[in-house]
Amino acid sequence: MKTNFYLPTLLAVIIQVMVSGQTQDNQITQIRKTLISNESAVVNVTYSIKSNSINLLDLVKEAKELNNTSQTFKDAAKTKKGDEKKELLNEALFFEKQFVIKQIEISEILAKQTYQKLYQNRNYIGLLMKTIKNDEYTTNLANNLNSEAEKFIRMAKEMREEANAQPNNVSKLGNLTNAEDEEVVALNKQQQVFDIIERVNPKVTIR
Repeated sequence: MKTNFYLPTLLAVIIQVMVSGQTQDNQITQIRKTLISNESAVVNVTYSIKSNSINLLDLVKEAKELNNTSQTFKDAAKTKKGDEKKELLNEALFFEKQFVIKQIEISEILAKQTYQKLYQNRNYIGLLMKTIKNDEYTTNLANNLNSEAEKFIRMAKEMREEANAQPNNVSKLGNLTNAEDEEVVALNKQQQVFDIIERVNPKVTIR
């Protein structure tokens, strides 16, 4: 069985937060203090995400090592025959299975952080929408994009539920990877809402 390394799509998002978020103002969902009722809670969420991201990077490193080990046994088996070849391939399969399990673990951790981010964004969008209530065109555009984001969130959650019903880990990982793609789209849609509101509203700055 050919093994591909599915670096979870959402990991790129989390890494970006960790790298660019050295100050709270660099967070894409951070808006001015006048629009946040409890800024300290937002900062705590940001720091939590950054801390967990480091753990995720460790998990990704472990997954890569498992994948490399599996490939090493496969390469060694190419020059062998009989029982020795079979033994090497069995070793490769063992590490391949561990590799898939590790990727599932990564995806599940990412999901917790991502939905925290999605729901946090949802609340911010609700606050920001009040600043453009007299601009019908922008309001409609932002509402449409926000509705699309909600649609992708629902689709992703359904995919994750389907993943848990899969009979084996490979199939489960496939569903989880598809869910991650939908979650990234949802985050992007929310970011477009922020961009639109900031563009037409000079008084509102979204960091």
